[in-house]
Amino acid sequence: MIGKSEKELIKKIIGHRYGNIIQAELKEMSQFNKQGETYSSGHINNVMNGEHHKIIEDAIWSVVKKQVNINRERNKLLK
Repeated sequence: MIGKSEKELIKKIIGHRYGNIIQAELKEMSQFNKQGETYSSGHINNVMNGEHHKIIEDAIWSVVKKQVNINRERNKLLK
């Protein structure tokens, strides 16, 4: 479950418009809802606000990890 402090950290790393980014990650991971459709932005927002959903949480942390690596590489290039 994503807590308030984690939510702020995630927003700081991937930005406030995270829905589309996480949806793209879920598609890349071939994770869909029961109807075989992509998870909605609303559902992703609910998870960011504390609802427990393992698949979406895994996608969120995957996006965060990728963005941290991108930022790290960017900083190396700038130095």
